[in-house]
Amino acid sequence: MKRGAALLELQDVDLEVLRSQKRLDEMPEKRLILEVRHKTRDVTALRAKANELVSRLGAAVSRHEDECAMIATKLDDEQAKLMSGDVTNPKMVMNITREMDALKRRKDKLEMDEIELMERVEKAKSQVAKVDAALGQLSAKEASLIDQYKTKGAEMISEIDRLKARREELTHAVDAQTLTTYESIRESKGGVGAGRLAGTMCTACRMELPAERVAELKSGPDIAMCPQCRRLIVMTPAEDQE
Repeated sequence: MKRGAALLELQDVDLEVLRSQKRLDEMPEKRLILEVRHKTRDVTALRAKANELVSRLGAAVSRHEDECAMIATKLDDEQAKLMSGDVTNPKMVMNITREMDALKRRKDKLEMDEIELMERVEKAKSQVAKVDAALGQLSAKEASLIDQYKTKGAEMISEIDRLKARREELTHAVDAQTLTTYESIRESKGGVGAGRLAGTMCTACRMELPAERVAELKSGPDIAMCPQCRRLIVMTPAEDQE
């Protein structure tokens, strides 16, 4: 295959890959997959906050339990003093009694607060369970959508793979310098890096070229540069143009 013909077919293949990839990217299943993944990120963030709340509430419960245990120990000690008979001074007995009353009130308050905290812990854990269930449903939905995407897109993916294989063959039919120039232009000009001279028109930019420029192009190499769009332009033989 001549390098000019190979370059033109390479351009056709590249454009068809772009079109096929665009159709694949615009499949509704892909949009739904992205939506599910976005929602999964949001729900995962909620799960982190719920776990943090469970942790903070659990720590508060532990602090209340520790303080209640310390108060209980102190109450036992004060009660032991009164029961021992060693404390006979009425004023000291009254002070100890007052101290014990204050400790009991503090202990009662801590226990009530602890009950409330434990209820909040249960609610927070319930919220975590709901979030986990939601994440499970989202994961199942994503897996189902991916299966649908793969099934419906299998034909397009197969066609893209076929085109890419053909592209690989064509790159070997174009010299390295021309291929490098083509790739660079294609990258910078929306996927179109080459066209052909059809009469006096460049098919890449659809611009009519002046007669003198057409004559210059035809008298030169089979692959040149379009003076209008600065893309590669292939000199097409007259019989091919027909």
